[in-house]
Amino acid sequence: MKLFASLIILTVLRLLYIGRVDLSPDEAYYHQWSQNLDWCYFSKGPGIAATMWASTSLFGHGEFGVRAFAPLLALGTSLLLYWLARRIYHERVAFWTVVLLNVTPIFNLGALVMSIDPLSIFFWSATLCTLWLAFEKSPSFSLWWPLSGLLIGLGFLCKWTNAFLLLSVLMLLLLTPRYRKELKRPGFYTMLLAFLPALIPVCLWQSARGWPLLGHLSARGGLETPWWHIGLKDFGAFFASHFGAYSPLIFAAMLVALWVAVADSLPRWFDALGRAVVGAPRALRRHWVIVLFVIWSALSAFFAGNFFESPLLHKVSLAILGIAALAGIAACCESGNLHWKSRFLAAFAMPVILVYTWIGLHHDAEVNWTAPAAVGLFILTAEYWIERASRPLLSTALALSVAITAVGLEPDLVRSLGVPWPFKRDPTARVRQWKKTAEVVAEFRQQQEQEYKQPLFLIAENYGVAAELCHYLPPRPPEFPGHPRCYVEESVMPQNQFHFWKRYDEFEAPQSQVFNSDEEQSEYGTNLFAGRSALYITTREKEMEPPDVLMDTFKEWKLAAEFQIKENGQVLRLVRIFICHRYQPGKLLD
Repeated sequence: MKLFASLIILTVLRLLYIGRVDLSPDEAYYHQWSQNLDWCYFSKGPGIAATMWASTSLFGHGEFGVRAFAPLLALGTSLLLYWLARRIYHERVAFWTVVLLNVTPIFNLGALVMSIDPLSIFFWSATLCTLWLAFEKSPSFSLWWPLSGLLIGLGFLCKWTNAFLLLSVLMLLLLTPRYRKELKRPGFYTMLLAFLPALIPVCLWQSARGWPLLGHLSARGGLETPWWHIGLKDFGAFFASHFGAYSPLIFAAMLVALWVAVADSLPRWFDALGRAVVGAPRALRRHWVIVLFVIWSALSAFFAGNFFESPLLHKVSLAILGIAALAGIAACCESGNLHWKSRFLAAFAMPVILVYTWIGLHHDAEVNWTAPAAVGLFILTAEYWIERASRPLLSTALALSVAITAVGLEPDLVRSLGVPWPFKRDPTARVRQWKKTAEVVAEFRQQQEQEYKQPLFLIAENYGVAAELCHYLPPRPPEFPGHPRCYVEESVMPQNQFHFWKRYDEFEAPQSQVFNSDEEQSEYGTNLFAGRSALYITTREKEMEPPDVLMDTFKEWKLAAEFQIKENGQVLRLVRIFICHRYQPGKLLD
């Protein structure tokens, strides 16, 4: 009861905290999504937008309303993991699992900031619970199988990573002889069927817009980088960031627990690899239908990659062959001495870890990408160290994690001690003084509009700054219905969700006065912003001129103003504003 009471108190404290700081750029961006509900979005499914729409409908569009569900999702995740750890092991493991989870810096951040990760982790945890119950009922069929598929689908609509759960279940069935027969029973396939509806809105929206998601994932995942180009420096930074995100001692403990869980099975895998190579000709003849299906699937993905010009689909074709090879090796693997409980938890961590390790070796990677793998690892860590860690070591690990969390959320505690901490290295700078930034931009725009005697439209450096300005600019009647209050620079190819909303570069039938109609591009239609002037806002300190696309599409530009946004006497953000005159629509199409 003390643990549950502590969780309730912690949740209340989190709810009191979330309204104290401005929205992060990603939160403001997702809030714009929630004001433009759709079946899917440029880079994510509709889960985060639907969640923010619900929370802001209940609690308003302020910081609290946007983030209201984050502490509640953290509470739900804690309760789910408590139940799962207790079901798999016992009460003490469950208690320490929840303690480890709630002192970890990255989880505390996710409990205060509303992004896709709190939703993803919640549905991941819920899915592990239902899958454990499904395996408990095996060999009998149970509704836990299709419920697991439904939860995976809901998580997938929040974060694509949740689809790894399907791969983990398949691996678990292949690697566990006593459950391998589940592949011949309906449970696994009802899970897949329950997941399939989640693909429908994504496929319909993406296919209608030329699948921009494929290019985005390919670029974000570094899939265009040749496999032999290894970036050890970037990978080292990616790996080291986990020691800060999870705290050094807790992350080290997680690595040890994972290694102990899987190390004993490695020799058996090498033996299975030798048997698989020797028995390959016979296996290919015996299972020729499966072999043909795998080849057909791989070729389909490969030619689809050619059609969509997507390296991602080419990598998918290789992944299909790799999974099939892994399944063949697993079939030759003797029953390992890895305990079923450890195997279950490790199976839902390893695919995520291996995939993002590969990506981290070839491209910049973010520490939150591997967060779903930590769900099962928290339980493994608590179970392994519960009897092994000395009281001083445990106290040090927890105290260090709490200290990192406190300093990460309130760096001003360090500054109050006289320690200089520049905002360049302050992670909370992303949620500071955006209201003031928007007020400065609005005041300067008003001055310029009075000078030029015409309205000026705003263009921001990226989607994050544009979303912050859309959210925090003082109320002003919209010039054109349905248009955002701030745009991003035009581009031929989609770069973010702003590309699919009303844009300043689009051509349409005129609905109001058009300035300098002699500059219309009649070849493409009518543009409402032809000949207009705009303010380009950037917070990049090294950006001394507008980007090339603006210099190409406006006839002239000049640096109009620089503002220093300060907090406690320190410069938090430099805002540089350029004024660009006489917009020429259609220049990028020529």
